[in-house]
Formats: sequence, structure tokens, C-alpha cells
Amino acid sequence: MAAALVALGGLTGAAHASPPPQTNIIGGTEVPDGKYPFMASLQYQDEKGNWNHFCGASLIDARGLLLTAAHCTGFVEPDKVRAVVGQSKLSGDDGRIGTISHITVKEEADVALIFLNGDFSDITPIQLVTPGTDALERPGRPVITTGWGSTVLDPAGPGGGGSGTYRPDRMREVTVPIVSNDECGVSYPGVDFKYSLCAGRHGKDSCQGDSGGPLFVKSPATGRFIQLGVTSAGAGCGALGYPGIYAKLSTQEVGDWIANLGRSKA
Repeated sequence: MAAALVALGGLTGAAHASPPPQTNIIGGTEVPDGKYPFMASLQYQDEKGNWNHFCGASLIDARGLLLTAAHCTGFVEPDKVRAVVGQSKLSGDDGRIGTISHITVKEEADVALIFLNGDFSDITPIQLVTPGTDALERPGRPVITTGWGSTVLDPAGPGGGGSGTYRPDRMREVTVPIVSNDECGVSYPGVDFKYSLCAGRHGKDSCQGDSGGPLFVKSPATGRFIQLGVTSAGAGCGALGYPGIYAKLSTQEVGDWIANLGRSKA
């Protein structure tokens, strides 16, 4: 690819001693308590016993099924990782904690399902887009992405570097436009649009630490939130000409994979 892509979060390597890069929603606003109860924070435990956010996820089944990015699941010690669902402030104590039962990954689409131990029956999960449809992916449509981390703009694009990080305690959200495949392909030659869609504009974007979180809209008919994508990759953060890349959930193959495995959740 012509543009150097950066996966927007996740633990890689063989240990938890070095925290993953964490920058996050660019050009967004704070989320009040309870607005997006389906949001989850994936957290790793460091050598001092502290829990640290590294990726987002979304609750898609109240029995304890999370959807996240495949590259967020590269940790080697599941017992040192947990999910906190329904919490807006990382320092809060109102979230529901779940330990990991098992993980299933679809690498080519950068999506993964995390099966949790725990009771989430009183949390309304996010609804997934209907597989095989693309009505909600019209270029220019405003969509929402959410997460935790730094609000520092990285405007340089491929090979650039931000001017530092700031990691807010409270979840943030930003509304971004869907970008057409043709336009996105100019910025990211070689991206497979069977599995990807793009959204964002200069100064409004997701970034490292947002990976695994949802790209979604609110249905005017039902008021339910509908998830279209999973935060995956990008060049820069809010960089001119480089929107964010999201795993595409409307692809029939991906939707069927999620539905079939979701039905297996005991």
C-alpha cells in the first residue's frame, strides 16, 4: 500500500510490560454517563496490578458477546485481560466487568468475537447492520465513532507523528462522514472494500486506542443504534486526505460469520 497504515490499538508482542500506543477520538466531545451502554473497554493488567485501557469493543449480545477488531486480540495472557461494559469513565465503578471465556477471530476482515463470563442481561446491546445491505453506507452520511484515549491531532498522514498524547478519562464521541470507496482508494490503494469502509475528515477521526470500537448510526425509526463497522486502521489521526478505515459489517460473509458464532453463545 502506498500509505503506511497504523492499526488503531491492540496489544502485540509477548508481554504486557510495555503499554500499547493510546491516542483516540480527534475533534470529538465528551459522552455523558449512560449514553452508549453497549460500549466496552478492553483492559490489560500491568506488572503493578493496574488495569489499563487498550482497545474498544461493543456488546452485541446481552449474554456476554463482544465485537472488536482482530488485531486487538493479540495478547498472550487472557487472564491478564478483562472487559468493562457500560462505563463512560475509565475511573468509574459503574461498569460491568467480564473475564474472557474464549475468542474467535476473522483475520481477513479484522473482526473478532470475545465471549465473556459475567451477567450483562440488563444492558441493551447494539444492533448490527443487516448483512448484504449498504443503504446506511451512502457517502456523506454522518456516522458516530466512540472511544477513550488521546485527543491530540496527528495531521501528518503516512510516516507522520503526533505532538504527544492526552488520555482523557471520559469516553469521547465524534460524528464523521462516510467516504466513498473511490475517494478512499485514492488515499489507501490496495484496501479491500469487501471488508472495509472509510469515514472521517480533516480534524475529525478515530485513532490509536479506538480500535475495536463501533462505527454506528441512530435509527430514526426505532431509536436503536445500528453498528456499521469496527474501528480498524488509518494513516495519521485527523490527517487531511486520510480518513479512518473500519471493518465492514454489511458484507454477507462477515455478517453470517458473526451470526453463526453468536448463536453458539451459551
